[in-house]
Amino acid sequence: MRYLVRTAALAAVAVVATACSSESDGQAQPEPSSTAGSMPSAAPSSAAGSGQELPHSGAPAVTDPLPKSVLDGDPCTDALTEDQAKEILGDAVTSEDDDLRPLGPGCHWSNQETLASFGLNYDVRTGQGLSGAYANAQSRRQFTEIAPIGGFPAVQYHESDVDRACTTVVGLADEYAVVMSLAVGTKGAEEGDDPCEAGRLVMERVVGNLKAKA
Repeated sequence: MRYLVRTAALAAVAVVATACSSESDGQAQPEPSSTAGSMPSAAPSSAAGSGQELPHSGAPAVTDPLPKSVLDGDPCTDALTEDQAKEILGDAVTSEDDDLRPLGPGCHWSNQETLASFGLNYDVRTGQGLSGAYANAQSRRQFTEIAPIGGFPAVQYHESDVDRACTTVVGLADEYAVVMSLAVGTKGAEEGDDPCEAGRLVMERVVGNLKAKA
């Protein structure tokens, strides 16, 4: 069976807000995962544009925002249905909470048989929404405004020279967003898998489910 995201080729981690951690090394760290490889931080700093009116730094306004209440639930059950998770990663997919203090609730999905996985977080604590990503655009590689996902503005970028990793950020309101970081594995890179396209495919389902909650 050909899954939506190529098995044994995709690994992802929940994202990190880089400037709002009280951890000893000065940066927030994601929960360790047995299947996720090392990934750069992907979420905008909550300090970026602090005190500025939203949106800022060139970010578009979210003209028809979703109520924040759609992000009140458990991402493991609300962001993707069980059938959708199986479509993406296969029948052996499992999920576990992966909350990050700087951002908000999160979930990590994985298939231990194929070692494929991905994670996402609701960015409900930085208060910056998509503006945080724009404020840090110059430090990102290939920062790109992409076509709206589910009618909401979105961007994608590479955090570093590792082109196998791509971050997708969708602004659901000026103040909050959904963030996902995906990286294709060695086999996927050799076969031309695009982590940004994979991220968009998953995000389309996530945003559709959140809209249904509104």
